[in-house]
Amino acid sequence: MPQYTYACPKCDEFTLKQSIHDSHETASCPTCGSTSKRVFTAFQTNTMNTNLKKRIEQGQEPKVVSKDKLPKQPRKTPKAPRPWMAGH
Repeated sequence: MPQYTYACPKCDEFTLKQSIHDSHETASCPTCGSTSKRVFTAFQTNTMNTNLKKRIEQGQEPKVVSKDKLPKQPRKTPKAPRPWMAGH
């Protein structure tokens, strides 16, 4: 079962095991009972394959590509004379 971390405004952070089908935006604090918001925590990658770990970390930063470096694609001509009316 996945674990979710929440930040209580009165207490400290706490972690709950919850079903994937439950609502995860807020939860009540087990100590004081106040409504707490979810805190994002990155998943552990220390035991992961090195190549997979690098691939995940590279995917988090977008690659900047200029327009002239994009592959050339031929322009497609619409089959219907008025493509906005196709199927009507």
